[in-house]
This record gives sequence, structure tokens and C-alpha cells, in this order.
Amino acid sequence: MFPKSPMLTVFTRSLRDFLNFRILMLSFLPILGAALLWGGVFILFAEQIDALLVGWLSRVPLIDTEWAVDAVELIGGLVVFYQLMIATAVMIVGLVADGVVDRVNARRYQLKKHGFGTLAGSLWISLKSNALFILLLVLFLPLVFVPVLNIVVQLWLWMLLIKKPLFYDSVAMYASREEYAQLLGAPRWSNFIVTLSAASLFLIPLVGVFVYVLQLLFYTNYNLERLAQMRQGVSAWR
Repeated sequence: MFPKSPMLTVFTRSLRDFLNFRILMLSFLPILGAALLWGGVFILFAEQIDALLVGWLSRVPLIDTEWAVDAVELIGGLVVFYQLMIATAVMIVGLVADGVVDRVNARRYQLKKHGFGTLAGSLWISLKSNALFILLLVLFLPLVFVPVLNIVVQLWLWMLLIKKPLFYDSVAMYASREEYAQLLGAPRWSNFIVTLSAASLFLIPLVGVFVYVLQLLFYTNYNLERLAQMRQGVSAWR
């Protein structure tokens, strides 16, 4: 049973789970795989990527000097690389999610599996979220250079990227379709808080690239606790 602040309990439990040696080691796999993939792409297609960025920047007002183009090109390249690593890592997390969720369930909840989730379902949801994320990222890329607004837009994009894949990966193995629909539907404010908190981790310099498994733990503790309460006919979430 949750104390008075169930959301705080979700976060503290997740941090404790994250410090487990096995789970901590798993947190390096997504970023390592994503970095190797996109590092190779950027090296192999460096000239084409450079030409694409220069062509795009030539249409941006007030960027008409060589040093300005070079500076913005460097920032834009780093932003694109970081975003692609995040999008890819979210998919890789789906490959290790079952082990992480099972470990948390065995340690804290002991729920029986009545789920419908599959690896194929996880990958399909991640692909759709990634496609939407990349499309919107391209459309809103100029806002990267607008102070304050860039953070708001970026958080919104990351929330769109992670919500459906991590929600599915965290509980679809254990919840039936009916239970899953109930968890997804209410209470919406808590779904929003978990998603915003998880997406905000990407803003932390350096640490942000290692948080994918921690985000999964946020969702896992959040959803498995609610599922346990649902099956007991009680709820601390109002």
C-alpha cells in the first residue's frame, strides 16, 4: 500500500531498483548500441550530413556569416545526433524490458501474468512513436535556437517518444487488455506526471544519455503498483 504520496514512492523505489548491479549494467546497453549505430552512420555519411545541415541553415535568417554557420551547424549536428540516440535507445530498451520488469515484480509485487504483450508488439509501438518523433523533430528543429520555447517543445517531443513504448513495456506482460486500458485511461494526471518526469531526465547533461532503464523503472513501479491495487479492489490514486 502506498503512503500519502504515491508518486514519490514510485520515484524512490525506481531509484533503489536502478542501483541494483544487474539493472545498472543493463542501463549501458541502450546507449552503447545507439551510439555505435549512429556514430557509424555519421562517420560514413559525414559529407552528406554536412551538406544537408548547411543547406538547411542557409535558409535561416541572420545566419549569414561563415563563423555563425559553423557554430550553428555544430550545435545542430550534436542536437540531431543526441535525438537519434534517444529514439534508438528507447527501442533497444524494449529488448531488455522483460527481464527488468520481471525482476521488479519478483522483488516487490509478485503479480501473476495475464498479459498480452509481445516483443513484436513492443517493437511496433516503438517504431510508430519513433516515426512520429522524427517527423515532428524535423518540423520543429528551428525552435532549438529559441530560448525557453526550445525546452518546452523538446519535453513535449520526448514525452510523445517515450510514453506509449515504455507504458507498454512496463505492464503489457502482466495486465490483460482490459486492465491495460484501465491503467492507460485513469488517472490521467498521474500518467502525465510520470511521463513528464521521465522525459525531464533527458535534460540532465551527460546523465541524460543513461536514463532509459530508469525511465522504464518509473513506469514499471507506477503501473505494477496500480495493477496490484486494481486486483485487490483498492486504489491510492485519486
